[in-house]
Amino acid sequence: MVKIAIVSDASPLIYFAKMDKLAFLVRVIGPVGISPAVFQEAVEAGRRLGRRGADRIADAIESGLIVQLDVSEQEIELANRLGADPRLGPGECETIACAFHRRLKALLHDKKARRLAASHHVRTMQPADVLFLALLRRHVSLEEFKLLLRHLAMVTGMDGATLLEREALAEEIVAQLTL
Repeated sequence: MVKIAIVSDASPLIYFAKMDKLAFLVRVIGPVGISPAVFQEAVEAGRRLGRRGADRIADAIESGLIVQLDVSEQEIELANRLGADPRLGPGECETIACAFHRRLKALLHDKKARRLAASHHVRTMQPADVLFLALLRRHVSLEEFKLLLRHLAMVTGMDGATLLEREALAEEIVAQLTL
């Protein structure tokens, strides 16, 4: 059994797949686990809609970069309770439930899902956080970070002010790392 480092919702996987950076994601944070609902959303529904990223995610699963999780009864029970909030999808609920019961972080984009995770003491990461970790761990240069961040901004709809704030923070991190 592969030990996973984080449980991911569909949106972050879809973003990294659109960028063709699923292997990069795993290199930075380790093996990624996904629940059945996330598989259904990211791969099955993605294929029905003709999304190119769906095949990339399926290939990452086949190669072992992404691990499909067997969800326990406890995880299903918690996911069902979390699903009482109509603003959250099944993938988000299963992701939070798996992360909670496995004591792992959850890779989530949606703000409502991150708030709900926090209320259950589940630590979360956003897709941009993966890029910051890559910069801190020296997987990428500042220039590569900025290119990846701009690409991520395009696929996520990140606003210009947030993009500039994150670039400035990255510049400060690099300045501190080189002291």
